[in-house]
Amino acid sequence: MRLTELEPQFLRLAREGELTSDGRKFSWVDTLAEAQGIRFLCPLCFVTNQGPVGTHQVICWSRSRGVPDDETPNPGRWTLDGTGYDDLTLNGDPPGNARSVQLTSGCKWHGHVTNGEVTTC
Repeated sequence: MRLTELEPQFLRLAREGELTSDGRKFSWVDTLAEAQGIRFLCPLCFVTNQGPVGTHQVICWSRSRGVPDDETPNPGRWTLDGTGYDDLTLNGDPPGNARSVQLTSGCKWHGHVTNGEVTTC
């Protein structure tokens, strides 16, 4: 499944102690260069629900782009490698950490994002 099918959006944290105008602690940004993380629809639930209705989101933050370890969701952190959604790869941050994304609650999806392709383990 391609990441672009899962309605991805790059994210940036609000400054410490601030919220966005609608009360979130992050905002959407247009480019990977601005991003500190990414949000996309859960691929497992997207297939199960046959689309976005009722499908939760997965958020992946990047430590090397300035997201602290205590920011939720945690504990995982990934580098955001590529030029955009079409070729994005999530690698362990710091290098050597597991590069897979594993949800510990809910549907417990476990998978990878590699060159814009989302796979399930």
